[in-house]
Amino acid sequence: MAMPTKAQIFKHWMEWLDKRGFDWGEPCCWACKRYFDAKYDLNKPSATREDIINNWDRVPLQRCHIIARQFDGEDIPDNLFLMCKNCHDRAPNTKSREAFLDWVEKQDYTSLVQEDIMRELRTFELVDRVDDVNEMLADKELIKRFLVILVFI
Repeated sequence: MAMPTKAQIFKHWMEWLDKRGFDWGEPCCWACKRYFDAKYDLNKPSATREDIINNWDRVPLQRCHIIARQFDGEDIPDNLFLMCKNCHDRAPNTKSREAFLDWVEKQDYTSLVQEDIMRELRTFELVDRVDDVNEMLADKELIKRFLVILVFI
């Protein structure tokens, strides 16, 4: 059987996503909820249900197995989840659908970025140079400047 398209996976999960407040026209990772570039947003009032569903095929998300293939997880929409590469890499290999969905509920893009920044601060021994790390992490403009600096190191 062929791997389902992202649009087919999205269509299968629409009700689940709706209950969690996802905007179908603004594709994002279903785990961390990271939104992608505006070029993937479908904010046209004239967009049909089919336009919205088909738009998900264009989004740079990966198809992740809920029950891993190594545990006989099937290539069917009910066993596939759309996630960014980072979440897909971190997702648990499990035989339990409940454990996987539990893990999904605990993911948060902002917290993941903060963890990455803390790891970089420790790597470059900069933690002691920042008076209040939590205050720094809450300051979005400061984080942007910090990330620009890291790019040039």
